[in-house]
Amino acid sequence: MEDRLLDKIAEPFNLQLPEYATLEAMIDGILPAVAQFGEPNLLEEDGPLYTVNWVKMTDRPGATEVELYTFQGYMQGEIRVVVDGKVDAKAYEVEESGTRIIVGMSVMRDSFLYELSFIDSDFLILRRHGNAANISERYLFFCREAIGTRLNWNEALERLVDKYRNSQFPLLAVGLVVAAIIALMLYFR
Repeated sequence: MEDRLLDKIAEPFNLQLPEYATLEAMIDGILPAVAQFGEPNLLEEDGPLYTVNWVKMTDRPGATEVELYTFQGYMQGEIRVVVDGKVDAKAYEVEESGTRIIVGMSVMRDSFLYELSFIDSDFLILRRHGNAANISERYLFFCREAIGTRLNWNEALERLVDKYRNSQFPLLAVGLVVAAIIALMLYFR
């Protein structure tokens, strides 16, 4: 009986994410739950955008290359893009609000405007500005290099959810509730 009781108590903490077919669908599904835990903008000079080496994640079938992005300069500059060792460059510029960023070959040529959806020290999600019906790839999803080189896109997004799911339920509070239940069971025995 105690096993079933403990299973019932632990059930809310062991939620399984539904299976998602695409990166975009999974980001749409989890973003409302984790957005509140991210940084509010890209304005912090020593923030993760400028200090982390980011690996671009994709759900494209058969994509095995590792794309490493390093943002150099503060608020604007160059993005060093390394694809399986081949070095290239892009440009970027963060708008004054800190919630929008232009990324492209140069700021005014072959570039796109993205809005910050989420950033912390491990994950970066940018959403392309515009009508979603007209855009084939709505999100750019990046992970810290240590995560992005080991996991695929859905495992990385599950890691993002797990990171903040655990912070919503402090371990101390769970321990106190379990201890209280066990004490009540022993008392009324």
